[in-house]
Amino acid sequence: MPKMKSYFWFMTVQTSNGAGSRLNSYQGVVTPESGTTRLQLFNEVREEIDRLDPLSQGGCVIAFDMQPNEL
Repeated sequence: MPKMKSYFWFMTVQTSNGAGSRLNSYQGVVTPESGTTRLQLFNEVREEIDRLDPLSQGGCVIAFDMQPNEL
């Protein structure tokens, strides 16, 4: 069985608040199951960010990237 690749990702989310806007960046590493699409990973990452940082819910993703973690 081939070893699954891990990927480094980052996402920047902008949300509105009473003082204007809030801009936060998040990053992590994920090892997707075989056959997982980039869109599925984007949605999984977004859901995890919303779970870990409820203030990000409803925000606009302004940057997202995912690259192989191994150099």
